[in-house]
Amino acid sequence: MAQSEEELPESQEDSIVSSEDEELKANPFIPNAKAYWCPSCKAHHDYDYSCFTSGSGGNRSTTETYSCKVCKSTMFNPAQTLPWMYGLTGFGVILLAIGLLIGLAKGEFDFKDGGPEVILILFSIFPLLIGGMMIHYMRKWLAWSSTQKKKSAEELEQEAVNAPSAAGGDSGEKTEA
Repeated sequence: MAQSEEELPESQEDSIVSSEDEELKANPFIPNAKAYWCPSCKAHHDYDYSCFTSGSGGNRSTTETYSCKVCKSTMFNPAQTLPWMYGLTGFGVILLAIGLLIGLAKGEFDFKDGGPEVILILFSIFPLLIGGMMIHYMRKWLAWSSTQKKKSAEELEQEAVNAPSAAGGDSGEKTEA
């Protein structure tokens, strides 16, 4: 038995159907903070996942990468990025503030001998740079998200229909059949 539009779950209300045999697929142009987002395509496209582990023994490092199937750019998850952004930026600001306060209290910054104020300021650079990069991408996400939320459901559907897909040439064959 088919569901009417009123019975569809909220997440599927703005979905498109590419053919009768395929399941409903979520519109990649509807903002979803829990889904991976491509800053190049400005959409929630499908992605390729890769995992690389290096090192041996207790010094193992694992790198996970989510690459957009349409443009091959690295994607990120806004909901997972936000707490890291706040944490790294906040930690960097605290280190910087403590280093500056120690230097100001001493009346000088001991760059020659590397006093604690200099060490704290230098250690604040890494989390501030990483947090700043996260802020940059989150601002892109927030700008896109607010723009998309102002669009009507018809505009979002039309944007999804006109967008390039990972399937590429397959879309032309499906419309002719």
